[in-house]
Formats: sequence, structure tokens, C-alpha cells
Amino acid sequence: MSQCVEQARPSVMQGKLLIYRPYQESPAISEFTRDPDIAELRALVGSELATVPGFLSIEHDGVVRRCVALHDADGKRKGLALNRTATVLWDSALRRDMGVGLIRYDGSRADHLVGIVAVLFVDRDDG
Repeated sequence: MSQCVEQARPSVMQGKLLIYRPYQESPAISEFTRDPDIAELRALVGSELATVPGFLSIEHDGVVRRCVALHDADGKRKGLALNRTATVLWDSALRRDMGVGLIRYDGSRADHLVGIVAVLFVDRDDG
């Protein structure tokens, strides 16, 4: 009896990590070829690592991409600085994906992001 063994093709993932810091308009950009390490992300963003609800896409280099945005869930209590750029990008993602953003009818802001925000997306996943 012969057995057919399927050889697994190695997965090739290419993605980008955009790091938005308070008071900076442009992100620091790193590329990755494997799943980012959670411990490294915690060290970068904060110990209470959490996804940003509704931040599901980002426009980068003229292309809208699906993404995951991470922040320190305890950042407001810690008094971390407002991250204006990340908040604007979050508002854009909400409007693009859900039809409603962070700005209320009276012009006030419903929520905001503080501290470092990391946005990850995959450029190519051949796995």
C-alpha cells in the first residue's frame, strides 16, 4: 500500500508594521516576513495590548489594505499623549468600513487614541 505524502510549501508572508507615535505625522515603517512576536509588540505599544475596534483598514501608499491596529488599552488611564494621526486614521477606517466615524453631529470627538499605535497589514501571503 503506497502513501501519498504532500509536501508543505513554505509560507512566504510579507507585511508592514506602521508605528504611529504621538506628535509625529508619519509612521516608522518596518517590514516583516513572519508573524510578529506578541512580546515585541507589547514592548513597543504597551503591556495591555488590544486591538482598536473598527480599525480594519488603512490607506497606505495609495492602496486601501485590510489591517489590524493595536494600542495600549490602559493608555488613557496611564495619561499617555493623544495620538492625533492614529485617531484620524481610525476615523477614516470607521467611515470607509462602517459608514460612521468618530466625529459626532455636534463636532465633538466620540473617542481618541493615545500613546503608540501599531498597524499591521500583509502585502503578500503565499501560504
